[in-house]
Formats: sequence, structure tokens, C-alpha cells
Amino acid sequence: MANAADLAGGEIPDHTPVIGSDGRNVGTVDGIAGEYIKLTRAEAGQHRFLPRKLVASLEGGLVRLSLPAAQAAEAMVNEAELAQRMALDPDAGASFGQPDDSGPHGSRAQAHGPKGTPDRLKGGHRPEADGGVNTHKR
Repeated sequence: MANAADLAGGEIPDHTPVIGSDGRNVGTVDGIAGEYIKLTRAEAGQHRFLPRKLVASLEGGLVRLSLPAAQAAEAMVNEAELAQRMALDPDAGASFGQPDDSGPHGSRAQAHGPKGTPDRLKGGHRPEADGGVNTHKR
């Protein structure tokens, strides 16, 4: 059974009913997507997303929201709206649990950091020649 400790830990079990502060049904949890609760598909066949910050409590096997069911319905985002937000703002994906894709890619990039910033170039200057072969120092 879910309780306040689960909520504090960010864990909301799948298939848990979600109700508004007025006791009316809002939906059923299908999973967690970042800062949003993903609700099971509606009659329209799309998932709906509800901000997790609207959760007031998690007790008795129910997720109770801090606002009435009618207002919760207005706060929901459906899959079409989600796609539109992602198209307009690529950084919006982080709030929906999608990974940040702005960093370097591949194993070499992760091992050596972003391109153009190797550790050996401190302050944007090349290191001093040490007198070895091919130093071009006269």
C-alpha cells in the first residue's frame, strides 16, 4: 500500500487511482514521467500527464490531489500537447523524464569531455614546450 513515505521518495505505484480534493475520480496512474504522473489512456486513446506538484497525499491506496477534479483536468497535458511543447522547446523533455541530449555523444566524448576543451589546454593557451622532439622552440 502506498503512503506518504512513498510520495516523499518520489514513488507512486502504477495502477493507483487518482482523485481530486473533492473526492471525484481523475484517472489511474500508468507511470511516472519526470515531473509528471502519466495517467492511463483516456477514451480518446491518448495518455494524459498531470504535474506531480499537484499531489497532496498518497494514502489508502489513493493519490489525492490538492485541487478539485475539474481543475486537475484543466492542468493535464495530453500526448499531442506534449509533442508540441517538445517541438517548441527541446529542453522541455527533461521535465517529462526524457534524457538531456545536449551533451557530447559517444564513449570518447564522455571520456575526454566536450570537444575543444581538453584538460591540457588551461586558460585557452597551448602548454609550453618542454624541449623535447618536435617542440618548434629555438
